[in-house]
Amino acid sequence: MKKLLFIIFITVALITYIFLKNISGKVSQPISYFFNTFYQAQINKQQFLGNSVSIMVLGLDKRNDLLEQTETTDTIMYANLDFKTVKINLISIPRDLWSYSTNTKINNIYPLSKEKPNKFFYIQDEFEKITGQKITKTIVISTENLIDFVKLIGGVDINLENGFIDEKYPNPDYISNPLPSIPIYKTIEFKAGPNHLDESNITEFVRSRRSAETSVGGGTDLGRILRQQLLLEAIMQKIKSPDFIKNPQNLFNLYSFWQNNIETNISDTDIISWGLLFGKNIKNITIKKTTIPTAEYPETSIIYHPKKFINLQWVYIPYSENYKELHQFIDQSTSAK
Repeated sequence: MKKLLFIIFITVALITYIFLKNISGKVSQPISYFFNTFYQAQINKQQFLGNSVSIMVLGLDKRNDLLEQTETTDTIMYANLDFKTVKINLISIPRDLWSYSTNTKINNIYPLSKEKPNKFFYIQDEFEKITGQKITKTIVISTENLIDFVKLIGGVDINLENGFIDEKYPNPDYISNPLPSIPIYKTIEFKAGPNHLDESNITEFVRSRRSAETSVGGGTDLGRILRQQLLLEAIMQKIKSPDFIKNPQNLFNLYSFWQNNIETNISDTDIISWGLLFGKNIKNITIKKTTIPTAEYPETSIIYHPKKFINLQWVYIPYSENYKELHQFIDQSTSAK
């Protein structure tokens, strides 16, 4: 019996060593790094017990073509990882919300951060003023990252309650080569019901906002926000599914992609600590999606459109300049079971 257990132990150790050696070679880290990281994660997880982690997720729609040069973030989400309830509270914040401290829309906070000594600290500090939450981590995902990631996991399936047609979707061919002979726009369509998203249509799904005058019809920035939340939930369902997560190659691909592509201050130690806290419940993680109520008048919503432009821009502003009502809304949204 002892010999059998010894053989099993040696076999598992050998397989683990080969797996880690393969990873270490591809991510340029010594094998000792992974053992040290896991050990540190075991220690660090204590600080998260009974607590949660707040993360800003920024979707970067970088443009550097003949028509536009910009690094604004069209997707802005506040994510709260609650280890006790095994839940991710996800609150999308409209990119056109005005930031009084920077005197610009919040989608310009990321470009401004690139001029600062510590860009992550700057991003988190500015969004703490907006959300009223202590934010300690940031993830920046570009459109190119999203395309590559969806391709990596083999696409995702989503179910649209309402389909939409956008006849004024910017034509990529025109953007790359703006000639009079090339149409400025093209028509895209996503039907109600099941839709498969992959590298061929993912950007159209998350970017479109001119399919209708209302978010229910899939149009406006608010309609786009709802689709982005739906996509994130579908991605979570895909990567936590038994068929996906039990394949070691899938885990390696995710880790390699994270290391080489994503701009973040989330460390490997953080990820392992959070994984240890979720433990076997990781397959039961749910996402609670919340959208901030908006309107045209301050009496009816938390943020609203003023009757005049601010700095010649169409924006949302909070009911109170100190964002008090928005802070309370986020507090209530993340604390509700």
